Amino acid sequence: MTITAAAPQGRETLFTKDARKLVWITLLCLFLQVLGQNWSAGPLLPGSTADVSLGSVEFQARPWIGWVVLTIGFAVAGFVVGVARRGAARWDQDRVLALGLAGVVGVTVLVWVLFIVQYKWAFWAVGHGVLHPFMLGDVSIAVEYPSHDG
Repeated sequence: MTITAAAPQGRETLFTKDARKLVWITLLCLFLQVLGQNWSAGPLLPGSTADVSLGSVEFQARPWIGWVVLTIGFAVAGFVVGVARRGAARWDQDRVLALGLAGVVGVTVLVWVLFIVQYKWAFWAVGHGVLHPFMLGDVSIAVEYPSHDG
């Protein structure tokens, strides 16, 4: 009877698990950013009433590539620096990956805060006579007036 020892299996390290989590959380954050960047608003022009519309300003926002690049940059930087810091006594790979993850989540939170602020800002600005307010990201603005064709 011959007994053979099983070949040692490579154990998954905490760094590998954390790197996999970083990838999945980055993908989830990118999806949430797309949701936060797709919005539209149509505030009425100043002087409009419930009965008479003088027109509206249509805002249409789409995902901006700058946020995607920044998010992926944080994830890649966290991973690359984490690999470089393997086994370091201070600022080891786990801490660096956590900082990369914090950057990814931070950008996502920033995108959502900007969505809420810009949405409110669009209504406030148009209500105060600013038809083309400053917006961050990929936001198109169109002023629409009602047609008066008999």
